Amino acid sequence: MFNLAGKTALVTGASGGIGGAIARALHAQGAIVALNGRNVESLNKLAAELKDRCHVLPGELNSAKATDALVKAAEEKMGQIDILSSTTPG
Repeated sequence: MFNLAGKTALVTGASGGIGGAIARALHAQGAIVALNGRNVESLNKLAAELKDRCHVLPGELNSAKATDALVKAAEEKMGQIDILSSTTPG
């Protein structure tokens, strides 16, 4: 496929099926992934599966303020965001 080593990805909706699959695929190609979603248990389970190069950033994206806070938290953890994948409606 392609090599994403050294790249960072923020995946919203990672606690669901499609978002989780996207996070797994990006991680498999070498990316560092920030996992966002509402279901903390699912995010932690996915993080345990991935084992490394991932950060759990739970929360709702129900406002511009919440979205800004997520981006800031992801940048604090990873330095920058190279890839954004959103499966969150809206």
